Amino acid sequence: MKKAVAVIVILTMAILATVCFAGCDVDKEPIATSYVSIDINPSISIVLDKDQKIMSYSCENDDALVLMYGEVIVGMDIQEASQKIMDLAVKMGYLTQDNCGVQVSVSSDNSKVESSILDKIQVAVSNTDEKLAFEINYDKEGSFVLNYQLAKLKENNPNNEYYQNLTAGKLRLINSAMAADLSLKMDDAVKMTTQQLLDIVDSAYDRLENFSTKAFEEARLAAEQVYQTAVLTAQEAVYLAKYMEYKGVIEGGLAAAQYGGLSIAAKSVELLAKGVVLAQDVADKLLADEDVLAIANQLGVDVEALKDSQGNVTVDSVGAYVDKVAKNTADGLTQDMRDKLNGAVEKLEESKEQLQDKPLSQDIVTQIQTLIAGIEIKDIDFERFTIEDLKDIAVELEKRAAETKEKMDASLTDEQKQNIVEAQQQAVAKLDGALAQYNQALAKAEQEAKDTLQAIKNSRLESLASQS
Repeated sequence: MKKAVAVIVILTMAILATVCFAGCDVDKEPIATSYVSIDINPSISIVLDKDQKIMSYSCENDDALVLMYGEVIVGMDIQEASQKIMDLAVKMGYLTQDNCGVQVSVSSDNSKVESSILDKIQVAVSNTDEKLAFEINYDKEGSFVLNYQLAKLKENNPNNEYYQNLTAGKLRLINSAMAADLSLKMDDAVKMTTQQLLDIVDSAYDRLENFSTKAFEEARLAAEQVYQTAVLTAQEAVYLAKYMEYKGVIEGGLAAAQYGGLSIAAKSVELLAKGVVLAQDVADKLLADEDVLAIANQLGVDVEALKDSQGNVTVDSVGAYVDKVAKNTADGLTQDMRDKLNGAVEKLEESKEQLQDKPLSQDIVTQIQTLIAGIEIKDIDFERFTIEDLKDIAVELEKRAAETKEKMDASLTDEQKQNIVEAQQQAVAKLDGALAQYNQALAKAEQEAKDTLQAIKNSRLESLASQS
């Protein structure tokens, strides 16, 4: 009898454990494991979970925003999502006989997973190919420009195993991670796993919507600058007042003098840096006339061929042109044309370096000087102040604010810290006006972005319908 009871107990525990684990799996947040880029022009970057389902994605250019506006792919398997992207690209007139190349790159810490994802995307490409009167050029090695950058990194770091083992897919992921995290440098990023990089990228992509135009992101950053400053000002005022109450005028006053305004400055400079980086996508990526002519001559094309939809020749528009030529030519790419493309990208990379070293405007420099007034930061050359200098200051301020607060927190009791948190929450709750202003700004920017994208999408579909 005891043996029978023991068996029943064991079976019951096993069943309960199974139910528990099943329940935990349901409630557990999905973990990003793979990164995919699909370049047709539109260009889309995608984050996948362990089941190869889409967790988040980013539209990397304006064409991708038009393509994906109003569409849903989050939660889809990568094959299903790839098929939808291919079908939309055909429907919207992006995948045509004149633009018939599809370039894909994948990054995962598991090579078998990478192969599985590539196979799934190839199925979607093949399914689309069967419906068309032309053949799609499917390239699993990533874009021409990306591979040029990869080759240069390996060439410049011959004895570094991290660079030598770098793939096009991981480099694309690193570029996305560095765009999301101002503090991340290439030498550190190459040492990180795909999983570590994905944690950065997925968090950034989660903030994006399929209407996240540059105008919307600029408006959101501007609204955040105002609201976050109000929130941090309220929180810091409460923190310093309570700290001085607990630690006394002398000890508390000295610490308050060191910490006062530091967290506000750190957040303000961070948001300013993000705004400048975003603005770089337009104004600061415009190529100089002499560079434009040199690249056009190298490629043997008219300057008009290199212009974007706004009539400008930029870093992105030249890169898009080179990639388009390469992917549409595929196996037919002659050595002469390859040499021309390599020469054009080499000149493009030189131009990018010059743009990165270009001093920021006096207006931006003045804003930074105002934000960090009273905060001593050594070795700042405001005469040649670049975007990289701005990123470094943002990281330095955030680090200093965190370290200072950590030291102050260490001298407080748990009860005192909890009292401060509750007082801060009450102070922020009173910022109804600032919150309302923030929400109104976002709502206005969102509607404008949606209206713009819908109008472009409708116009494109109407134009295609009139041609058929």
